[in-house]
Amino acid sequence: MANSKKLTLFGLIGITMAFFGTVRSVPTLAITGWTQIFYMLVAAILFALPIALMSAELSTGFPEEGGPQVWVKKAIGERWGFVTSWLLWVQMFFGMVMVASTVGVLFGYVINAPHLSSNNVFIFAVILISYWGVTLLNLKFDMVKIAGNWGSIIGVYIPFVVLVVLGLAYMIKNGINPSGYLANFKAGDLLPNLSDLGSLAYLSGIIFIFAGVEISSVHANNIENPKRNYPIAVIASVILLVIFNLIAGLTVSNAVPMGKMELSNITQPYMIFCQDLGIPSIFVNIISAMILIGVLVQLSAWVLGPSKSMIKVADEGNLPPFFQKRNSKGIPITFVLIQAIVISLVSVMYIVVPDVNSAFLVITITTTILYCIVYALIAISAVRLRYKEPNMDRPFRLGKSNGLMWFVAILSIVSVLITIMVSLIPPSILPASFSTAYVIYQIVATVVMVGVALIIYKFKKPSWKKSD
Repeated sequence: MANSKKLTLFGLIGITMAFFGTVRSVPTLAITGWTQIFYMLVAAILFALPIALMSAELSTGFPEEGGPQVWVKKAIGERWGFVTSWLLWVQMFFGMVMVASTVGVLFGYVINAPHLSSNNVFIFAVILISYWGVTLLNLKFDMVKIAGNWGSIIGVYIPFVVLVVLGLAYMIKNGINPSGYLANFKAGDLLPNLSDLGSLAYLSGIIFIFAGVEISSVHANNIENPKRNYPIAVIASVILLVIFNLIAGLTVSNAVPMGKMELSNITQPYMIFCQDLGIPSIFVNIISAMILIGVLVQLSAWVLGPSKSMIKVADEGNLPPFFQKRNSKGIPITFVLIQAIVISLVSVMYIVVPDVNSAFLVITITTTILYCIVYALIAISAVRLRYKEPNMDRPFRLGKSNGLMWFVAILSIVSVLITIMVSLIPPSILPASFSTAYVIYQIVATVVMVGVALIIYKFKKPSWKKSD
């Protein structure tokens, strides 16, 4: 009977792809033109695969609930375990502003007012209304249970498949668009333009496609023959994700005129494809509404998910009793309200930064930097636990000796350092006058987020621990 509950190889591939199948990141990929092939390969090989493989060993060796914070805590101590859980919570402040910003853009197309997609004040207002809306709904109803599976099918999978099909149809009909991002191909276009360092910032946005790759490792213990099947599933999933994202990215690069890409506006390529292929414009309204549903479902899932993880951390005594409050439904009310308030403050970026495109990219990069710090801690922990817990049963293990683990961990740390360095280069779409402010903002945001966690831990008291 136990075996019947095991995930198949294809089942795990499906689950892993479901985590990362989203149309939202396609414009960030597409704006890099032919260079997206290089960027996607770098993101997959140097970033996603090492993290996924290390996480698989750690999750099968230490299967208790908690994931990264548990691994880091066991390897290098409770302080850094707390920092890990804290960063996985606070990165959501930036990530959810980025996700919520697409609601305003999509809503503009749903109501036939596309000019609103580039209106900073409108985007800011919709972020506040949509996030507070899903927050209040989640305090009353189990929105994930109500809208989870069908929301993903309607809002993620169908729009992604439709985008790929329409993009291929456009390319078959028109070939290479002379005014698009793929025009005038030269071999050098496949590599980053080092004379424009600001363009390297897009690598950080593309790496964000794979942020959260460690989540699929929770299923590593659940798969038949994990030692053989897990690496096959991870590698196959990453290859398929690279292929699908590149087909979508290249076809969008081909259709959107050079210099006109709107990073937070996934409706833009659908509109171009439909106009060219003679598809009625109402289709754009329908697909925008479908993606809007998917975004709201994702926002809804993130309202409670990270908060439920953090309240366990609070109960262990890492945060004052104020953070341990729950409402009558057991929802961690303090965390839910704090994140809604902070997300509201972060969304002010859409008024401060000169245009929607720039604000979207800046916030994406901040989220990636915070994820990178977590991934560096995971890499250090994976190596440390090989020596600290040498006899731990690891159903999935990276190599018999420690050599392969050292190689994968070093590869991961190097990719993390490169990503952070690239992230600190002001993006080329930002006005030159904002360059210094951009660098200061990214450094201050990162230092503050890590620093607050270290200060809280330093001053924590034994009385904070919740009594059973």
